Amino acid sequence: MKPPARHGTALAILAACTLTTGASFVLYKASLLVQAPLAAGESTWFIAAHNLVPRFLLGVVLLVAVYGGRVLQLTRGEWAQAGFMAVTSFAGCLLQADGLQRTTAATTAFLTQFYVILIPLWWALVHRRRPATSVLLAGLLVLAGVAVLARVDWQELRLGRGEAEVLLATVFFSLLLCSLNWPAFAAHRPERTSAAMFLLEVLLFGAVSLAVCREPAHLAAPYRSFPWLWLALGATLLGTAGPFILMNRWQRCVTTAEAGLLYSFSPVVAALTEIALPAPLARWTGIRYDNQPLTLTLLAGGALILGANALIQLRPRPAE
Repeated sequence: MKPPARHGTALAILAACTLTTGASFVLYKASLLVQAPLAAGESTWFIAAHNLVPRFLLGVVLLVAVYGGRVLQLTRGEWAQAGFMAVTSFAGCLLQADGLQRTTAATTAFLTQFYVILIPLWWALVHRRRPATSVLLAGLLVLAGVAVLARVDWQELRLGRGEAEVLLATVFFSLLLCSLNWPAFAAHRPERTSAAMFLLEVLLFGAVSLAVCREPAHLAAPYRSFPWLWLALGATLLGTAGPFILMNRWQRCVTTAEAGLLYSFSPVVAALTEIALPAPLARWTGIRYDNQPLTLTLLAGGALILGANALIQLRPRPAE
Protein backbone atom coordinates (compact mmCIF):
# COMPACT_ATOMS: atom_id res chain seq x y z
CA MET A 1 0.00 0.00 0.00
CA LYS A 2 1.42 3.36 -1.00
CA PRO A 3 2.02 5.95 1.79
CA PRO A 4 -0.86 8.30 0.76
CA ALA A 5 -3.30 5.40 0.62
CA ARG A 6 -1.98 4.07 3.91
CA HIS A 7 -2.42 7.49 5.48
CA GLY A 8 -5.98 7.72 4.21
CA THR A 9 -6.80 4.22 5.48
CA ALA A 10 -5.37 5.10 8.90
CA LEU A 11 -7.48 8.25 9.12
CA ALA A 12 -10.61 6.30 8.17
CA ILE A 13 -9.92 3.58 10.76
CA LEU A 14 -9.15 6.10 13.51
CA ALA A 15 -12.29 8.04 12.62
CA ALA A 16 -14.27 4.82 13.01
CA CYS A 17 -12.64 4.29 16.42
CA THR A 18 -13.74 7.80 17.42
CA LEU A 19 -17.31 6.99 16.40
CA THR A 20 -17.46 3.71 18.32
CA THR A 21 -15.72 5.11 21.40
CA GLY A 22 -18.18 8.00 21.56
CA ALA A 23 -21.17 5.68 21.17
CA SER A 24 -19.82 3.35 23.86
CA PHE A 25 -20.47 5.96 26.59
CA VAL A 26 -24.21 5.42 26.15
CA LEU A 27 -23.80 1.63 26.23
CA TYR A 28 -21.69 1.95 29.35
CA LYS A 29 -24.29 4.15 31.05
CA ALA A 30 -27.02 1.69 30.09
CA SER A 31 -25.08 -1.25 31.52
CA LEU A 32 -24.78 0.57 34.86
CA LEU A 33 -28.53 1.28 34.87
CA VAL A 34 -29.29 -2.38 34.08
CA GLN A 35 -27.04 -3.54 36.90
CA ALA A 36 -28.43 -1.18 39.57
CA PRO A 37 -31.68 -3.11 40.29
CA LEU A 38 -29.71 -6.38 40.24
CA ALA A 39 -27.56 -5.02 43.08
CA ALA A 40 -30.23 -3.44 45.28
CA GLY A 41 -28.71 -2.10 48.49
CA GLU A 42 -25.17 -2.05 47.15
CA SER A 43 -23.08 1.12 46.89
CA THR A 44 -22.36 2.80 43.58
CA TRP A 45 -18.71 1.84 44.12
CA PHE A 46 -19.68 -1.83 43.99
CA ILE A 47 -21.72 -1.33 40.82
CA ALA A 48 -18.83 0.59 39.20
CA ALA A 49 -16.11 -1.93 40.09
CA HIS A 50 -18.20 -5.02 39.36
CA ASN A 51 -19.33 -3.58 36.03
CA LEU A 52 -15.72 -3.08 34.90
CA VAL A 53 -14.53 -6.64 35.61
CA PRO A 54 -15.99 -8.26 32.46
CA ARG A 55 -14.95 -5.31 30.26
CA PHE A 56 -11.27 -5.76 31.06
CA LEU A 57 -11.51 -9.56 31.17
CA LEU A 58 -12.96 -9.52 27.67
CA GLY A 59 -10.15 -7.15 26.73
CA VAL A 60 -7.57 -9.73 27.82
CA VAL A 61 -9.38 -12.48 25.89
CA LEU A 62 -9.52 -10.32 22.76
CA LEU A 63 -5.81 -9.42 22.94
CA VAL A 64 -4.87 -13.09 23.44
CA ALA A 65 -7.05 -14.00 20.46
CA VAL A 66 -5.32 -11.40 18.26
CA TYR A 67 -1.71 -11.79 19.43
CA GLY A 68 -1.65 -15.30 20.92
CA GLY A 69 -0.67 -16.49 24.38
CA ARG A 70 2.76 -14.86 24.11
CA VAL A 71 1.08 -11.49 24.65
CA LEU A 72 1.23 -12.25 28.40
CA GLN A 73 4.96 -13.07 28.36
CA LEU A 74 6.55 -9.86 29.64
CA THR A 75 9.96 -8.76 30.82
CA ARG A 76 10.41 -7.41 34.35
CA GLY A 77 10.44 -3.85 32.99
CA GLU A 78 7.25 -4.44 31.01
CA TRP A 79 5.53 -5.77 34.13
CA ALA A 80 6.61 -2.62 35.98
CA GLN A 81 5.07 -0.45 33.27
CA ALA A 82 1.94 -2.59 33.19
CA GLY A 83 1.62 -2.21 36.96
CA PHE A 84 1.79 1.59 36.79
CA MET A 85 -0.66 1.68 33.89
CA ALA A 86 -3.04 -0.67 35.71
CA VAL A 87 -3.10 1.40 38.91
CA THR A 88 -3.69 4.71 37.11
CA SER A 89 -6.27 3.23 34.74
CA PHE A 90 -7.99 1.45 37.63
CA ALA A 91 -8.33 4.67 39.61
CA GLY A 92 -9.49 6.65 36.57
CA CYS A 93 -12.03 4.07 35.39
CA LEU A 94 -13.46 3.52 38.87
CA LEU A 95 -13.98 7.25 39.41
CA GLN A 96 -15.40 7.70 35.92
CA ALA A 97 -17.84 4.79 36.34
CA ASP A 98 -19.04 6.08 39.70
CA GLY A 99 -19.40 9.58 38.28
CA LEU A 100 -21.28 8.31 35.22
CA GLN A 101 -24.02 7.04 37.54
CA ARG A 102 -24.66 10.66 38.54
CA THR A 103 -24.42 12.53 35.25
CA THR A 104 -25.08 12.01 31.54
CA ALA A 105 -22.95 10.08 29.08
CA ALA A 106 -22.33 13.20 26.97
CA THR A 107 -21.22 15.29 29.94
CA THR A 108 -18.90 12.49 31.06
CA ALA A 109 -17.39 12.26 27.58
CA PHE A 110 -16.76 16.00 27.34
CA LEU A 111 -15.32 16.29 30.86
CA THR A 112 -13.00 13.35 30.18
CA GLN A 113 -11.32 15.51 27.52
CA PHE A 114 -9.77 17.51 30.39
CA TYR A 115 -6.77 15.14 30.18
CA VAL A 116 -5.75 16.82 26.92
CA ILE A 117 -4.85 19.96 28.88
CA LEU A 118 -3.23 18.09 31.77
CA ILE A 119 -0.69 16.27 29.58
CA PRO A 120 1.19 19.40 28.38
CA LEU A 121 0.98 20.79 31.92
CA TRP A 122 2.63 17.64 33.27
CA TRP A 123 5.25 17.93 30.54
CA ALA A 124 6.00 21.54 31.51
CA LEU A 125 6.25 20.60 35.19
CA VAL A 126 8.65 17.70 34.55
CA HIS A 127 10.88 19.81 32.31
CA ARG A 128 10.56 22.86 34.59
CA ARG A 129 9.40 25.07 31.78
CA ARG A 130 6.65 27.61 31.60
CA PRO A 131 3.65 26.17 29.71
CA ALA A 132 3.17 27.60 26.24
CA THR A 133 0.72 30.47 25.90
CA SER A 134 -1.53 28.25 23.77
CA VAL A 135 -1.65 25.69 26.59
CA LEU A 136 -2.62 28.34 29.15
CA LEU A 137 -5.31 29.73 26.84
CA ALA A 138 -6.60 26.23 26.15
CA GLY A 139 -6.67 25.61 29.89
CA LEU A 140 -8.89 28.65 30.41
CA LEU A 141 -11.23 27.45 27.65
CA VAL A 142 -11.47 24.00 29.23
CA LEU A 143 -12.11 25.43 32.68
CA ALA A 144 -14.88 27.59 31.22
CA GLY A 145 -16.34 24.56 29.43
CA VAL A 146 -16.14 22.46 32.59
CA ALA A 147 -17.86 25.19 34.60
CA VAL A 148 -20.71 25.31 32.07
CA LEU A 149 -21.14 21.55 31.75
CA ALA A 150 -20.83 20.84 35.46
CA ARG A 151 -23.21 23.68 36.37
CA VAL A 152 -20.84 25.05 38.99
CA ASP A 153 -22.56 26.67 41.95
CA TRP A 154 -20.75 30.02 41.89
CA GLN A 155 -22.07 31.04 45.32
CA GLU A 156 -20.56 28.00 47.02
CA LEU A 157 -18.03 27.11 44.31
CA ARG A 158 -19.11 23.49 44.33
CA LEU A 159 -19.24 20.84 41.62
CA GLY A 160 -21.70 17.99 41.48
CA ARG A 161 -20.23 14.72 42.76
CA GLY A 162 -20.50 13.00 39.40
CA GLU A 163 -18.75 15.78 37.49
CA ALA A 164 -16.05 16.12 40.18
CA GLU A 165 -15.33 12.38 40.02
CA VAL A 166 -15.03 12.44 36.23
CA LEU A 167 -12.60 15.37 36.40
CA LEU A 168 -10.50 13.61 39.04
CA ALA A 169 -10.50 10.52 36.82
CA THR A 170 -8.87 12.55 34.03
CA VAL A 171 -5.89 13.26 36.31
CA PHE A 172 -5.18 9.53 36.46
CA PHE A 173 -5.85 9.09 32.72
CA SER A 174 -3.35 11.87 31.94
CA LEU A 175 -0.67 10.16 34.05
CA LEU A 176 -1.38 6.89 32.26
CA LEU A 177 -1.00 8.52 28.84
CA CYS A 178 2.14 10.41 29.87
CA SER A 179 3.76 7.13 30.93
CA LEU A 180 3.47 5.80 27.37
CA ASN A 181 6.23 8.22 26.30
CA TRP A 182 8.63 7.73 29.21
CA PRO A 183 12.12 6.90 27.85
CA ALA A 184 12.43 3.94 30.23
CA PHE A 185 9.42 2.32 28.53
CA ALA A 186 10.41 3.13 24.94
CA ALA A 187 11.52 -0.40 24.03
CA HIS A 188 8.52 -2.14 25.58
CA ARG A 189 5.93 -3.94 23.46
CA PRO A 190 2.60 -2.06 23.82
CA GLU A 191 0.35 -5.03 23.09
CA ARG A 192 1.98 -7.00 25.93
CA THR A 193 2.00 -4.21 28.50
CA SER A 194 -1.63 -3.48 27.65
CA ALA A 195 -2.70 -7.11 27.98
CA ALA A 196 -0.97 -7.30 31.36
CA MET A 197 -2.54 -3.99 32.37
CA PHE A 198 -6.00 -5.35 31.53
CA LEU A 199 -5.31 -8.53 33.51
CA LEU A 200 -4.11 -6.62 36.58
CA GLU A 201 -7.18 -4.40 36.39
CA VAL A 202 -9.43 -7.46 36.39
CA LEU A 203 -7.80 -8.44 39.70
CA LEU A 204 -8.08 -4.91 41.13
CA PHE A 205 -11.73 -4.41 40.18
CA GLY A 206 -12.52 -7.93 41.37
CA ALA A 207 -10.87 -7.21 44.73
CA VAL A 208 -12.88 -3.99 45.17
CA SER A 209 -16.10 -5.78 44.24
CA LEU A 210 -15.48 -8.44 46.90
CA ALA A 211 -14.38 -5.90 49.51
CA VAL A 212 -17.45 -3.64 49.29
CA CYS A 213 -20.08 -6.28 48.43
CA ARG A 214 -22.90 -6.49 50.98
CA GLU A 215 -24.75 -9.45 49.48
CA PRO A 216 -22.70 -12.25 47.79
CA ALA A 217 -25.62 -13.11 45.49
CA HIS A 218 -25.16 -9.76 43.78
CA LEU A 219 -21.79 -10.91 42.42
CA ALA A 220 -23.43 -13.45 40.12
CA ALA A 221 -26.74 -11.65 39.44
CA PRO A 222 -25.63 -9.55 36.42
CA TYR A 223 -24.20 -12.58 34.64
CA ARG A 224 -27.72 -14.02 34.45
CA SER A 225 -28.92 -10.88 32.65
CA PHE A 226 -28.81 -11.24 28.88
CA PRO A 227 -29.03 -7.44 28.23
CA TRP A 228 -26.24 -6.70 30.73
CA LEU A 229 -23.92 -9.25 29.13
CA TRP A 230 -24.54 -7.83 25.65
CA LEU A 231 -24.04 -4.25 26.83
CA ALA A 232 -20.76 -5.24 28.51
CA LEU A 233 -19.63 -6.97 25.32
CA GLY A 234 -20.61 -3.97 23.20
CA ALA A 235 -18.84 -1.50 25.49
CA THR A 236 -15.69 -3.64 25.37
CA LEU A 237 -15.61 -4.09 21.61
CA LEU A 238 -16.62 -0.51 20.79
CA GLY A 239 -14.99 1.45 23.59
CA THR A 240 -12.12 -0.51 25.20
CA ALA A 241 -10.14 -3.34 23.65
CA GLY A 242 -11.52 -3.06 20.13
CA PRO A 243 -10.45 0.55 19.50
CA PHE A 244 -7.16 -0.01 21.32
CA ILE A 245 -6.05 -2.78 18.98
CA LEU A 246 -6.86 -0.70 15.89
CA MET A 247 -5.36 2.52 17.30
CA ASN A 248 -2.21 0.67 18.35
CA ARG A 249 -1.80 -0.53 14.77
CA TRP A 250 -2.78 2.57 12.76
CA GLN A 251 -2.06 5.66 14.86
CA ARG A 252 1.62 5.54 13.85
CA CYS A 253 0.55 6.28 10.25
CA VAL A 254 -0.83 9.76 11.08
CA THR A 255 0.50 12.80 12.90
CA THR A 256 -0.17 13.41 16.59
CA ALA A 257 -2.25 16.49 15.72
CA GLU A 258 -4.41 14.52 13.29
CA ALA A 259 -5.04 11.74 15.82
CA GLY A 260 -5.72 14.19 18.65
CA LEU A 261 -8.22 16.19 16.62
CA LEU A 262 -10.02 13.03 15.55
CA TYR A 263 -10.28 11.72 19.11
CA SER A 264 -11.53 15.07 20.40
CA PHE A 265 -14.79 14.52 18.50
CA SER A 266 -15.63 11.43 20.56
CA PRO A 267 -17.75 13.51 23.02
CA VAL A 268 -19.67 14.99 20.09
CA VAL A 269 -20.56 11.46 19.00
CA ALA A 270 -21.56 10.63 22.58
CA ALA A 271 -23.86 13.66 22.68
CA LEU A 272 -25.45 12.82 19.31
CA THR A 273 -25.85 9.17 20.30
CA GLU A 274 -27.54 10.11 23.56
CA ILE A 275 -30.19 12.00 21.60
CA ALA A 276 -31.62 8.80 20.07
CA LEU A 277 -30.12 5.58 21.48
CA PRO A 278 -31.23 5.58 25.18
CA ALA A 279 -34.95 5.12 24.44
CA PRO A 280 -34.48 1.96 22.28
CA LEU A 281 -32.07 0.59 24.89
CA ALA A 282 -34.63 1.32 27.61
CA ARG A 283 -37.35 -0.58 25.72
CA TRP A 284 -35.04 -3.54 25.20
CA THR A 285 -33.65 -3.73 28.74
CA GLY A 286 -36.61 -2.48 30.77
CA ILE A 287 -34.61 0.34 32.39
CA ARG A 288 -35.50 4.02 32.52
CA TYR A 289 -33.09 5.86 30.27
CA ASP A 290 -34.58 8.82 28.44
CA ASN A 291 -33.14 10.40 25.31
CA GLN A 292 -31.13 13.46 26.24
CA PRO A 293 -31.75 16.74 24.37
CA LEU A 294 -28.95 18.90 22.99
CA THR A 295 -29.24 21.69 25.52
CA LEU A 296 -27.60 25.10 25.23
CA THR A 297 -25.47 24.15 28.24
CA LEU A 298 -24.12 21.05 26.49
CA LEU A 299 -23.52 22.90 23.23
CA ALA A 300 -21.73 25.83 24.88
CA GLY A 301 -19.61 23.75 27.25
CA GLY A 302 -18.77 21.23 24.55
CA ALA A 303 -17.77 23.96 22.08
CA LEU A 304 -15.37 25.49 24.62
CA ILE A 305 -13.71 22.13 25.29
CA LEU A 306 -13.49 21.26 21.58
CA GLY A 307 -11.90 24.67 20.94
CA ALA A 308 -9.32 23.98 23.63
CA ASN A 309 -8.57 20.59 22.08
CA ALA A 310 -8.02 22.14 18.66
CA LEU A 311 -5.73 24.78 20.15
CA ILE A 312 -3.64 22.13 21.91
CA GLN A 313 -3.43 19.73 18.97
CA LEU A 314 -2.54 22.40 16.39
CA ARG A 315 0.11 24.18 18.43
CA PRO A 316 3.78 23.72 17.35
CA ARG A 317 5.31 20.62 18.90
CA PRO A 318 8.46 20.82 21.05
CA ALA A 319 11.57 19.24 19.55
CA GLU A 320 11.64 16.51 22.22
